[in-house]
Amino acid sequence: MRYLVFIFYFIVFQSFAQNSVLSSGNWYKIAITESGIHKLTAQNLRDLGININEINPKNIAIYGNGGGMLPQANNTARIADLQENSILVAGEEDGRFNDSDYILFYAQGANKWNYNASNQRFIHEKNLYDDKNYYFITIKSSQGFRVQTQNSVAGATQTINTFDEYFFHEKDEKNILSQIGRGGSGREWYGEFFNGSNQVQVNNYNVEGIVAGSNLIFTSSVLSQAFSNSTFQVNINGNTVGTHNVSAIIDATYASKGAIGTETFVINSNQLPQLPQLNVTYSYSQQGTGTRGYLNYFRVQYEKQLQLYGNQTKFQSIKSLNAGISNFTVGNTDGNSRIWDITSPLNPVNQEYNLSGNQAVFGVNTNTLKEFVVWQGADFPSPQLVGGMENQNLRALNPANLIIITHPNFREQAEQLASFRRDYDKLSVMVVDVFQIYNEFSSGKQDVSALRDFVKHIYQKNPTEVKYLLLFGAASYDYKNRLTNNTNYIPIYESRESLHPIYSYSSDDYFGFMEATEGEWLETFNNVPTFDHTIDVAVGRIPARTAQEAQDVVDKLIHYTNKETLGSWRKNVVFLADDGDVNQHQSDADKLTDKVETVYSNYNIEKIYLDAFQQVSTGGSERSPACKDAFTKSIEKGALIINYTGHGGEVGWMQEEVLRTPDIKTWKNYNHLPLMITATCEFGRYDEPSIVSGAEVAVLQPKAGAIGLITTTRPVFSSTNFILNTQIYNFIFEPISGKMPRLGDVMRLTKNNSLSGSINRNFSLLGDPSMRLAYPKENIVITKLNNKDILVSQDTLKALSKVTIEGEIRDENDAIIPNFQGVLETIIFDKLNLKTTLGTQSSPKFNFSTRENRLFNGKASVKNGKFYFETVIPKDIVYAYGEGKISFYASDTTQNRDAGSGKTDIIVGGSNANPIADNTPPKIRLFMNDTTFVDGGLVGQNPILLAKIYDENGINISSAGVGHDITAYLNDSTTSPRILNNFYTANIDTYKSGDVLYQFRSLPNGNYTLTLKAWDTYNNSAEEKISFIVASTAQMALKNVFNYPNPFSDKTIFSFEHNRFEEDLEVEIQIINSQGKKVWEAKKALEANTSVVRQLEIVLKENGTDFANGVYIYRISVRSLKDNSQNTVTNRLVILKQ
Repeated sequence: MRYLVFIFYFIVFQSFAQNSVLSSGNWYKIAITESGIHKLTAQNLRDLGININEINPKNIAIYGNGGGMLPQANNTARIADLQENSILVAGEEDGRFNDSDYILFYAQGANKWNYNASNQRFIHEKNLYDDKNYYFITIKSSQGFRVQTQNSVAGATQTINTFDEYFFHEKDEKNILSQIGRGGSGREWYGEFFNGSNQVQVNNYNVEGIVAGSNLIFTSSVLSQAFSNSTFQVNINGNTVGTHNVSAIIDATYASKGAIGTETFVINSNQLPQLPQLNVTYSYSQQGTGTRGYLNYFRVQYEKQLQLYGNQTKFQSIKSLNAGISNFTVGNTDGNSRIWDITSPLNPVNQEYNLSGNQAVFGVNTNTLKEFVVWQGADFPSPQLVGGMENQNLRALNPANLIIITHPNFREQAEQLASFRRDYDKLSVMVVDVFQIYNEFSSGKQDVSALRDFVKHIYQKNPTEVKYLLLFGAASYDYKNRLTNNTNYIPIYESRESLHPIYSYSSDDYFGFMEATEGEWLETFNNVPTFDHTIDVAVGRIPARTAQEAQDVVDKLIHYTNKETLGSWRKNVVFLADDGDVNQHQSDADKLTDKVETVYSNYNIEKIYLDAFQQVSTGGSERSPACKDAFTKSIEKGALIINYTGHGGEVGWMQEEVLRTPDIKTWKNYNHLPLMITATCEFGRYDEPSIVSGAEVAVLQPKAGAIGLITTTRPVFSSTNFILNTQIYNFIFEPISGKMPRLGDVMRLTKNNSLSGSINRNFSLLGDPSMRLAYPKENIVITKLNNKDILVSQDTLKALSKVTIEGEIRDENDAIIPNFQGVLETIIFDKLNLKTTLGTQSSPKFNFSTRENRLFNGKASVKNGKFYFETVIPKDIVYAYGEGKISFYASDTTQNRDAGSGKTDIIVGGSNANPIADNTPPKIRLFMNDTTFVDGGLVGQNPILLAKIYDENGINISSAGVGHDITAYLNDSTTSPRILNNFYTANIDTYKSGDVLYQFRSLPNGNYTLTLKAWDTYNNSAEEKISFIVASTAQMALKNVFNYPNPFSDKTIFSFEHNRFEEDLEVEIQIINSQGKKVWEAKKALEANTSVVRQLEIVLKENGTDFANGVYIYRISVRSLKDNSQNTVTNRLVILKQ
């Protein structure tokens, strides 16, 4: 269908302007709600802050670019900068702006009308993003543009005494997907509601001046939510003028949630009584549970007598089009009437006319569709006064590697991040206020295309320089703040499709489409490459809703690069997969792991497949505590990447609830934040103000959660999930120009190589696209194995053999790094082993391989870039010969530097023919939380088991043997042991001793006995027990409070146990005499590092009080600085001076 847009601009379009007019001078902003002539008075100017006594009114200028939305297509012309409009300033001739002077100017509202030449209809376009349009006032140093005059043209071929009037009714009040509880989506909103029995009346429209016997064109759009066909009957002034017959919708979760009916009814005006009043009534006829209807809009077009109605009337005539010269005859006018030609709305022209009685007659060339406004007097509406503005010049900004678009609420945090990226990453960065973008690129009104146009403007200056765009602020599917507590800080692109829960989507990709042919596409979900766009600028978002959330994310991004985060977690990649669906999710995850295992062996894979764990029935639902515990442990240990494949929603993963949003808030993983990749439905729905999705919680969680997420905003298909997920691993470990990729590079390349129509637009990056993951930077090589040059020969690692390994830390040029001083962490793995899941009713058992059998896990010193260590390979290995793996990680905290590698051509198998004899069991010492713990002591609900184990030949952590695992039992219950092999690490520079660190979660209050059993590499075993008391951390608990020595003269030490391990505390001690008077007090801060406080010394002389000998009462209060929970204990002490 061909549309003729009747808004023509008098200016020449350019690709981009070099400077903004807002860069100098004083500027004042005003808002318009309806198109028409507006008036500014002397008082209006004063209210804006303009001193009218100091200005020359001839220099007053108004700038603005008219109404409507910006075009999406990049190659559609748009105005390059704010344009000056022609205005009328009454009384400016004397060079002073007096109280009686005023400004008249024509302004357009936010909406727009287009003319469809094929059916001679006017089509309205309601602005999706803003209900107001904006104009800008300034006082120039030269004369401003004024309305000029054009002569009437003779030689008319026809006379026009009617015109085409039109208006529309459209209330954008309800988002359909939001109404059904699935979360809002899409750019289309709907109006009046039908429940199956009610009528909707829309009254008080007036068609004064309608030509008798002419047709009234009534276009109507409705929506039905019914599982059978339905009808909407349309009545005007009591007469039925037409019926909508709307198709049924399908009763399915992932089906369209509404059917639209659009009809045009042509009614002869003689058939409508009671004109000019126009009362419209809709009747919806459909009964049934959940049946609903909505009015979308109606639009009215009719022929009207050409005359002045009120004090201003706009008019244009289809009859005049292509008629050469037309004479317009405008009634109800006199010599004081004025007619402006507003065909170019920024440049109104005063039209001369001849007065014939009360009719103004003028001739004009109408080979194109002309628009006019006839007006009289000066009683016109004033615009809304927004206020003064600071100068700005975004158009002149130089290109930068990273563009940050932020909201004023988050400007401080955005600037902090920008400064960090400049200093740490050596990137060029610009920070831009979203409202400043609107001012320069969309004439002040909100428009998502303004953001894209700004990025494109900068990009065009140097496409190779602009790489990353960070949208710093939350988004919402509601652009117009109709929702309570809306979060529309930095807008997001919402799809045209607004009814289908899968095909409706939101996406930030739009802001990265820079090519001339991109920006607008058919929203098809077939794999039609013609409609696919490629991303040129990588986009990420920090979905902060408050300044504190913004600060928390920036703090995490900065901390992520600090030396405290160094650790072997940077080599871990966790794949979590759901069960069911004929093993689709486990199969997809396993294919992804194959690539990492074979191509990127530097990294260690952990597979957590739901069907590999037992499930239990709880209240009619299946749960898997074991799988949940395994996943939680992976978070605690840390992982560079956590990849989930399976079912999910906004607040969690899996029907078995292996992850729920509240779980994320309990994580304590500040020093090992993962990138989370979630190939699941809508876990990252970050444009829904009524909830905080799981992905948002993860990225916003202070000092915990995730460093970023590649996640989905809507329901998705597993097939396209897998396509995109596969592409991630084609790029996430691949260097670009010799350096590891930044997240934005990964996202851009992934999306451009997984085009699936619009479906993969659902995937978004929540995080900073300019950041790099914490990839280990340097390389680690083995130089000698068992004292033999690794390049000459390579020994086999055999059971009960002693192994020595020497190696070096090397740079990208394979040269040793002589100043690398630190610690090497090594894991020696046995060969891959086959595992089988349990199987479900819908899915058979699934076979998969893992490399989880560890033969050694320990540390060694790195000095001058070199290392050496030795160990004993345990008796429990898989004896068949095959390729094992040695995983290395090294860190130098003094330089904040690390290295990593993985060697998979190490042969493991066989046994030592002459092992030494060893029948001595290992030695075990047990503690809870730390080594200050005393047996029977107090802990919280999440205590840490600390086991210190020693054996001359090392500790067995292999799972190849039967019953030789490190195990822990609670309360002598051997039916559900905890396997702790992977939680043991040998001490630095020795294989003979090491520690088990294992954290329990959510233990109920009560008394516990823990039994730990461990084996040495020769399969000698030992067992040890420890007792402890769990007191809920909901309240501060204290135990074993005492002071020593007691009696004392001046100094004493307080000791106590508490249940708030890992929380900072404040301790207050008061001493009270026998008369009940407080005679001494002090407060001390204690850092979170122990659950037993033993060295809290107080010195009475510190506050200068002189104490008499005697018995005193002390009161010790301990308060958690995390939640202010407090407990107080009172007891006696004796002061006895010599």
